[in-house]
Amino acid sequence: MAGNTRGKLKENFEGVHRNFNWSMKHLNKSLDLIAVQLMQLNPDEYKKESAEETEAALMTYSLYKGIKSLGIGIEALDGLAQKIYASI
Repeated sequence: MAGNTRGKLKENFEGVHRNFNWSMKHLNKSLDLIAVQLMQLNPDEYKKESAEETEAALMTYSLYKGIKSLGIGIEALDGLAQKIYASI
């Protein structure tokens, strides 16, 4: 355990980074679950030849798109937290 303020701040921001990683892990699991369900229920609409076409089709589903956007936001916040950590 760090004894000074700088060390404690670094520990805290390391924890922030770990929490963002945990969040991304669960968001990705959620995206996988939604994708599998959509492809099973409506394969003609969501199962495509390439990964890019599949992703574009999945992005038309609002819940998938919302979770994907949340992930982008979390990645941005994680980047900011890492910059703060590096500057301490």
